[in-house]
Amino acid sequence: MSRTLTEIYSQAKEKRDEYLELTEFHNSSKMSVLDAFTWVSSACIWVFENILDVFKIDLAKDLQYRINGTASYYANALLKYQSGDSLIMNEDGTQFSYPSEDQSKRIVTKVSCSEEQEDGFYDKKLILKIATGQPGAYERIDDAELLSIQAYLNQISFAGTHAEVVSRNGDILIPRLTVYYDGAVAPEEVYSNIENSLNEFVQNIPFDGVVYVQKIIDAIQKAEHVVDVYIDQENSQGIFVVQYDSDNNLINQNPDTSGDPYYEMPVTRSFVPNAGFVKQSSGSGVEADFQKWSESITLQIEGQEESE
Repeated sequence: MSRTLTEIYSQAKEKRDEYLELTEFHNSSKMSVLDAFTWVSSACIWVFENILDVFKIDLAKDLQYRINGTASYYANALLKYQSGDSLIMNEDGTQFSYPSEDQSKRIVTKVSCSEEQEDGFYDKKLILKIATGQPGAYERIDDAELLSIQAYLNQISFAGTHAEVVSRNGDILIPRLTVYYDGAVAPEEVYSNIENSLNEFVQNIPFDGVVYVQKIIDAIQKAEHVVDVYIDQENSQGIFVVQYDSDNNLINQNPDTSGDPYYEMPVTRSFVPNAGFVKQSSGSGVEADFQKWSESITLQIEGQEESE
């Protein structure tokens, strides 16, 4: 950061006075010839330092978006993928690009990147997790489109880059809890309020961000007519999540592969969604056995004993 003009002038005057051999030239007035030269020189230095500051900002921006194969470069490039279009080489033969930009064909709306060590490779593999849709309604990109995106990535990748694009079904969030409410409205309305509050919470989770158990509970607590949220551990309650792998198969949480598989993973404090986002169970297909939010949450009127 550049110095102020006053700072430069003061430092220049102090250094100048160290070399003055004739004390009669010393004059504290800025209108003196010697101080005038010092002031003009200081102003020139101040202008130069400010120009350097502007140059540093421009250079930092260029470095951030330079074509050098960084993780950010690949993430930004995937956001520019256009479904159905083919890349062409520019006149200099240095970069691929689309003949024209078409925002309606850009189906990748979220990208996160991470690295992992892979056996047989010295360098780490770059994992690019992608999704389509809007916050709160992200979706997995289908296999055919995913192949095209991987081909697009291979085409723009620098030599020696080991990168993989993955798009997974959303992690199924199952809040198995007891919720106490004030009894002023019907249970159906309370369930609706809780679902709206959880949808808002899911919408505000950053893509591939950490999901905290306490914040899930807080989201339910915010719903209208809810008095308290309780985890009844004696009845195996808690926050659970079901995840998919890169092949779109449910991840078996049973370490004993000879036994029956189970897919619900209990969350003690927090987790990072394997898909980058979370959702409610669809209640159909492979998700038919997983409870929706209204099915996993037990409602109880505050002050009344639970029915046996």
